[in-house]
Amino acid sequence: MRPVSTILDRFRRAAGVPAAPAEDLAAELAPVFAALDDLEAEADRLREGARTRAEKRLAAARDEAARTTAQYRERAEAERRRTAAELRRATEEEILLVLQSAEAEARQIRERGAARVPAFVAAALACVQEPPT
Repeated sequence: MRPVSTILDRFRRAAGVPAAPAEDLAAELAPVFAALDDLEAEADRLREGARTRAEKRLAAARDEAARTTAQYRERAEAERRRTAAELRRATEEEILLVLQSAEAEARQIRERGAARVPAFVAAALACVQEPPT
């Protein structure tokens, strides 16, 4: 029959459990640390991949934000131009109405003045033709 320690050694080595303090612990723990090194390397690769994907997504989001901002700036500028043109048209219409009103008022003043001229001329002639008293 085999000694119990050799049977237990098989299980310890498979499970990565150290045998005894007196034995070479470094040799027994080497597979455990190697597995941890592999896991750390894989974690580093995953982190780097995630960082790369995140940077790409951020860059894409920045590009999209810049395009959207430019698009809305263009729309805002077009709206400003449209509003300015509309305001200009409204102002020109208002100016035209004021000019028409001024012309009508000037015509009325001319007509009233022309209607008064004969009376003023007659009064002036009457003053000149009357003998002084």
